[in-house]
Amino acid sequence: MNPYYPHLFEPITIRNITFRNRIFSTPNCCFGENSGNVAFFENKSKGGAAVVTLSESAVSPKYDVQDPGFGMSLARRGDSNKARLGDITLAIKAFGAVPSIELNHHGMYARPDKNGGINPIGPVGFIRERDGVEVLPMDEAMIEETIEDYAVSAAFAKRCGFDMVMVHLGHGWLPAQFLSPRTNTRTDRWGGSLENRARFSVEICKRIKERCGDNFIIEARISGDEFTENGMHVKDACEFAEIIQDYVDIINVSCGIHDDRSTVGQMFPMSGFVEAGCHVEMAAEIKRHVHIPVSLISGINTPELAEKILAEGKVDIIGMGRALICDPEFPNKARHGHPEDIVHCMRCNYCIADLAFDPLPWGQNKQFGCAANPKIARDLMIARMAEPKASRNVVVVGGGPAGLNAAITAAQRGHKVTLLEKSDALGGNLKIMECEPKKHDMVLYRDYLVRQLEKNGVEVRLNTPATKELIQSMKADAVICAVGSNIMIPPVKGIDRDKVLTFMDAFYRPDTLGKDVIIVGGGIVACEAALCLADHDPERKIHLIEMRNVLCDPNYVHHYNTMIPVLDKHPQIDYRVSTRCIAATDTSVTVVKDGVEETLNTESVVFATGLTPNKKLVEELRDSALDFYPVGDCVEATRIKDATRTGYFAAMNIL
Repeated sequence: MNPYYPHLFEPITIRNITFRNRIFSTPNCCFGENSGNVAFFENKSKGGAAVVTLSESAVSPKYDVQDPGFGMSLARRGDSNKARLGDITLAIKAFGAVPSIELNHHGMYARPDKNGGINPIGPVGFIRERDGVEVLPMDEAMIEETIEDYAVSAAFAKRCGFDMVMVHLGHGWLPAQFLSPRTNTRTDRWGGSLENRARFSVEICKRIKERCGDNFIIEARISGDEFTENGMHVKDACEFAEIIQDYVDIINVSCGIHDDRSTVGQMFPMSGFVEAGCHVEMAAEIKRHVHIPVSLISGINTPELAEKILAEGKVDIIGMGRALICDPEFPNKARHGHPEDIVHCMRCNYCIADLAFDPLPWGQNKQFGCAANPKIARDLMIARMAEPKASRNVVVVGGGPAGLNAAITAAQRGHKVTLLEKSDALGGNLKIMECEPKKHDMVLYRDYLVRQLEKNGVEVRLNTPATKELIQSMKADAVICAVGSNIMIPPVKGIDRDKVLTFMDAFYRPDTLGKDVIIVGGGIVACEAALCLADHDPERKIHLIEMRNVLCDPNYVHHYNTMIPVLDKHPQIDYRVSTRCIAATDTSVTVVKDGVEETLNTESVVFATGLTPNKKLVEELRDSALDFYPVGDCVEATRIKDATRTGYFAAMNIL
């Protein structure tokens, strides 16, 4: 019995396989250098997960051939794909985990432009509103062909070395399209009653068992609740689980549907809006209706929460996706009693936001990675980098995410590192999150970084503004400049730029703001500032003014799809879009929309109009050492993901 997390590390035997613990790595895929690279999956097995699952594998060579860069398509059953997948399964097994792969069919959401122009298929025929594509209704021959596609793909997976498959019956994909009354209005034996609507899923799993044998494990992923009108809900999911349980070995409980973006925030529980483990009771209710193990995926990112859920008997297996992207060594660190060394997943969703949901064409110019761990999916790049020739004297300027990662990495590579931070605390803009309870996971990530500084012997000097003279007196061999960004104040008539209130005041000094507040700006930070102010004072009214035609940023789909519903329903917050601020005082703003000017009176005006790189200080420090590396927001004010990556690789470049 494990002395730290006994339930989490208790083996479980299903069919003829004994899994070494209860941590199953849920379906993941990646782009970039690691698309198809063994290392990404191998590392999860090395890290101690019991199962490593590959993601989004298309099963139909005719109706749903996905872009080659996305997932690991089983619809391509040639020798080259068999060799590629065989290398991955061999590596996973070599380090003790069981390889699995997710079987998927987009059904009515398949894309003809990625599929040789063939129309998508679904339970019923219709014209897709979003693009005018005709969806063909599936007749008996199409249904039989598709069921066979699943079975043949599973058999091919078995030949490639997989010991199990996850059959995706949820998230609005083809089996769920048959299952949900929202999308299935058939009146034949494939529609109507729940038993009829479940028939397609049952026949898929039965055929796989017939083709692959009883000891080939099937994990069925279902949506415990679709969270949409006329969709499947918990009661229906329990009935479906009772029907499907005799044809599968594990039920994996997720939720939501991809085509209703308002449910994606539940599907990938996001820090700040949906708490980790939020779907435990849903899974527990389903577990009460079945006699086979139940697995849960619900943004679980600490061993303590996973242990608690298992100890209470809510589920049998903990599925982890983002937590094991963030730190593949999560299971090993927990098993040996070192949870403080786990790279804490912030549940920010940047890992998946750059894959399927950005505006770029599928599989093109997409960067897979992690906001908290810059090493993920960069194994080949890191392996090519040389080891330091000697220990160098490295000075890191700035204690934000870029500087902290740079300092830790440089110290781990044997350099003597001193970090200079002008304020009295580390964290940079992460410090704001201490004021926002919804961002607790980001605070935990900051705390992880600070612990690693101490563990790796980095000398930290707080309240120490960096100057060229100071750094030269320290005889630095290399300087990593992570001095961050400044708050951007637009050239608006009437404001005193030195005294203007900003989003920093909203987070750090909410008591100084009035009961009626106008926030100029409507990006992610502005929206979060509005929510923070509203939570701080239930009587406060907040008005957002945004010059674009949309709040937040739809490109960051997971932020957008979780934040906008909250803002729309929040009684204290209203907003205007396509509205430009042209003048302001301490208690009013003048705006223009469609050529019409209007002055809005308020008690406090707050600007949340973005950040600008601190390039002036960069240039002041540039000649302080022969090797000088500007990183993070002082180069370009973007995301934590970019800051951690640039800080890490700058430190790796010091030889």
